[in-house]
Order: sequence, then C-alpha cells, then structure tokens
Amino acid sequence: MKLNLRLEDVTPKNFWDVIQLKSDEDQEKKIQIFERWVGSNTFFLGVCQVYGYTPRAIYKDEQLIGFASHGYNEENKRHELISIMIGHQYQGVGYGVPALKLVVEEMVNEYRCEEIYLSVIYNNERAKQIYEKVGFKPTGEVEQGHHPEPIYCLKISS
Repeated sequence: MKLNLRLEDVTPKNFWDVIQLKSDEDQEKKIQIFERWVGSNTFFLGVCQVYGYTPRAIYKDEQLIGFASHGYNEENKRHELISIMIGHQYQGVGYGVPALKLVVEEMVNEYRCEEIYLSVIYNNERAKQIYEKVGFKPTGEVEQGHHPEPIYCLKISS
C-alpha cells in the first residue's frame, strides 16, 4: 500500500491549518504552548523563526496530516528533529513510521548528516516505539524541557 506522503513548506496558504492541527483531541478546545505529548505547532513555528530551523507540513495526498521541524543546533553541534506530530484524527492508521522516515530522508539529503537527534517526553511510549522502529536509540542523556525528555539518536549508515 503506497501512502503518498509528502513534505511541504509552511506558507500563508497552509499556515492556519498547520497551527490548528492538534496531536490530542482534548487539545482542540485549548490554546496552549505545550500539548500533552508535544509542543504546539505554533510554538515550533516560533522556534523555527528564531533559531533558523525548517518547518515542514506533512501531507497525505492533499490532506494535511502532520507537522515536523528540523535543523542544526549550533549550541550542541547536532542535527535535530525538534518536532514531529501527526494530527489526532490521523493517528493509529500507520502514518507515523512512514512520516518519520520521510523527514529523516529529507534531513539526510539536505544536511548530509551522519546522526540525527531528537528528544521525546519520558512517558510517550507510542512515540518511542515509532522512533525505535526507524532505528533511533536512546543515548542516556536527558534534556530538561517542559518535561524530562530522553534523547535519541539515529546513526545514518552510508
């Protein structure tokens, strides 16, 4: 089954759809910087603007289903996937792993990086399973964000 997923720039045409996409149905009625499992897309668009990361809208055919952002962290000299989310109405149907692979592929092509790092909220077991399926491994480091966040690394084989 071909999923037909693609990444697109965040533009004035899709901006409002991107910031209204939520990872948890409970978040639909709230305006918050941090959702249960991830920072809001609005928060990460701000991070992208300030720190020079790349925001990407994730589409299946013509439907926006998710959001990701990535870039190079000058402070720790790492290529990082700082956010990836699938809208709650599109979760549980097999988009997570292919979407993550698509973002990893873009990062490898764009940055020619040998490692990609990300952090995950300590008790987000569904996300950890997806990251591990793609090959991310815990480094033992923990970043203290809004919650303790174990750091994972994917080593890119040539």
